[in-house]
Amino acid sequence: MRRGKILRNLWADYSWFIIILLGIASLVLGYIGFWKNGQFTESGRTIFDNLYLTLGLISLNSGAVPPPISWELQVARFLVPAVTAYTAFLAFTTLFIQQTDRVRLWFNRDHVIICGLGRKGYRLANQFLQQRTPVVVIEMDEGNDWIGNIRSAGAIVLHGDAADPELLKKVKLNQASCLIAVVGDDGKNAEVAVIAERITRTRKDGCLVCIIHIFDSHLWRLLREKELQTHQNSRFRLELFNIFDRGAHLMVQANPPWTESDTDHSPRILIIGLGKMGQRVVLEAARGWQLLNPDSDKRMNISLIDLHAVDKLAALLIQHPPLERLADLNPLNLDIKTGGFERVADLFLEGNHCLLDRVYICLDDETLSLQTGLRLNNKLRKYQVPIVMRMAESGGPALLIGNDQAEDDGFSNLQIFDLLDQTCTAELLQRGTHELLARNLHGVYLENSKGDAGDDALVPWEQLSEYLKEKNRRQADRIPLMLAATGYRIAPLQDWDAEKLTFLEYEGGADDIALMAEMEHTHWCREKKDEGWRYGPTKDANIKTNPSLLPWEELPEEERDKNREFIRGLPRLLARAGFQIEQL
Repeated sequence: MRRGKILRNLWADYSWFIIILLGIASLVLGYIGFWKNGQFTESGRTIFDNLYLTLGLISLNSGAVPPPISWELQVARFLVPAVTAYTAFLAFTTLFIQQTDRVRLWFNRDHVIICGLGRKGYRLANQFLQQRTPVVVIEMDEGNDWIGNIRSAGAIVLHGDAADPELLKKVKLNQASCLIAVVGDDGKNAEVAVIAERITRTRKDGCLVCIIHIFDSHLWRLLREKELQTHQNSRFRLELFNIFDRGAHLMVQANPPWTESDTDHSPRILIIGLGKMGQRVVLEAARGWQLLNPDSDKRMNISLIDLHAVDKLAALLIQHPPLERLADLNPLNLDIKTGGFERVADLFLEGNHCLLDRVYICLDDETLSLQTGLRLNNKLRKYQVPIVMRMAESGGPALLIGNDQAEDDGFSNLQIFDLLDQTCTAELLQRGTHELLARNLHGVYLENSKGDAGDDALVPWEQLSEYLKEKNRRQADRIPLMLAATGYRIAPLQDWDAEKLTFLEYEGGADDIALMAEMEHTHWCREKKDEGWRYGPTKDANIKTNPSLLPWEELPEEERDKNREFIRGLPRLLARAGFQIEQL
């Protein structure tokens, strides 16, 4: 079975090369055969006559000659037509697949377009197909090994540049529900988003969610402001994602160094490797500790090991000054490949106790990550210190150490965190910034609701209809507009106390909160009236009446307070999504 798989892979890689060689060899044999035949029969054929007869084998027109027929000609008479027929079959199949894909595109709607068929693109395409969502893939490399597999799974594949406007129109961008750009180049992904935004300005209904991957963490932070920009058109919603940011969040969330029931104990953690992933784990751990203990002055203890730990920490502190307030940071410049690493565990031992609550290994090299985890586990095994190792995915070295080890096998403290398996999922990818804000907005609604009978919105987010989910998303889209009207803007979170921001507010005046609350109510009224709702003394979904459909001046004070409370909660709402509010 394994040998058959190897042969199939070899044929897939070298089939055209083999066909060309066979074609040339068969024509050479045919020429030799006709030359020998001419010598035996003394027909007086010239070189060009033999060449013409050889080419005639392709169309089966020249193989019948007087005997004797040499073995070369016998082979050529069958081999040349066979190679020709097989080549024609392959060409027809390729053309047929392409035309079939184009026909299928005519009927596509609410499909997902994935630009780039690398590991991320292939993984996401498979997951959407498993959910029975139509998928169209745009891939530049026609020789991509995954094209055949993803076509077999049901995806439509088109070759070309994903940043080509004509190609994006050809894949029916304005009828798609989602565009995901994972080309592998940050600039190209951003270019795809810009072109897609222009195309969607002519979109008639619905909203395209454009999700682009930004590999560079610094660039991702700088671009995050674009997610909630005020001039974004209503038919286009931009979401950015970075696997290291999401991976670090999930890694710490799934393996926290603290317990919510014991906040008196200050966690002590060790982070090995201060690359993109390691730096984000530092931030996530400190931020998580702050959210768990917002009013406490207890500090975490974070030890850091890297070849350039001191310099990398200094750069991180420049970007995130609150780190020094939340944690005691102890960097150690060390090459973990050397024997000096064997003595690292001793730094955290005090008598019969280990002072570490958890270890995070965030190295880019999977083999080195596994080696480091095993070496450290040998020293800390008896202290039952959990060691979490970052791997790219569940295959490879990760197969040697699973997350289902028996408690007494000596490896139960080792945990594998599969970066791609955890972050590149269709479900998680669709939980972007707008989705997170929309979920939080729905949570606020549930908290403030009186529990009106028959209200379809009084259910958890997962049970909410797509129509009501989209209403929450549109409300999230309005937040930047309201803030801009009062002299504020949204920026990526730098100040970790940003959720404590308070807007200008005083009794009886047109302050920031009053102005934004009135704007929100006006937007809400306009949206409800566009859907056919009108004022009525009672709320009735059947006849579409609502007692709150009044001008702001006529609205009861109790209803006004709901809007004001929503505005007061915006700093916290945005901070939990990774943003802060700044005054212009």
